[in-house]
Amino acid sequence: LKPASAQILFSAETAQRALFPGSGTMPKNGLPEMPEIDEKVAATLYSKTDLVRVLGEYYYEAVPRSGYVEEHFYTNIRIILCMICCAFGSYAQFGTKFPQDRPKLAMCVVAYFLVSVVLGIMDCWLMGSAVMCFKLGGETVFLDVNMPNFSDKLNIALRSGKRKEVIDTEAGNYFDEDGVLCQEHVWKDFTALVQKWEKKDPSSKKDK
Repeated sequence: LKPASAQILFSAETAQRALFPGSGTMPKNGLPEMPEIDEKVAATLYSKTDLVRVLGEYYYEAVPRSGYVEEHFYTNIRIILCMICCAFGSYAQFGTKFPQDRPKLAMCVVAYFLVSVVLGIMDCWLMGSAVMCFKLGGETVFLDVNMPNFSDKLNIALRSGKRKEVIDTEAGNYFDEDGVLCQEHVWKDFTALVQKWEKKDPSSKKDK
């Protein structure tokens, strides 16, 4: 049996990962190591929503743990816009009386509508199918996971501004017959996508 004192000792690397789970180590070749993530299982292989959700959860945990810094700016902006909508709605509901405060009610309705439009535009044109946003080579990059309806095809993409790098694959390459996520395959494609981004290939796909 090992001494009790030895069982409570942690190496420097283990202690760092325990205290800072979002920090990872970068190998000499610049590619991120695959972090250890708990097993992810999709409830059904026939649900697009479930498959994309499991992939999104994996990326959300794995990418920061591999050493990349997650960017929360756009998420925070979205939260602020939602709070503004709630503020206008709450004031109109509890801070005014009808019909005495018709002008105030009208202003709240218009303001709520305008902020909701801005939020919708942000979700449609900026956030899109992004599951997270992180820093890559000094740029803020969105990681998109898209699965067309009635298809087993998966589109994994990195995009920033007008630039977009895409890897096309199939759901069967990422999930086994029991719905368990094959993390090695997912991470292999992610690192290939990162390499493709860093090479700045002029023949890469771009948003029109």
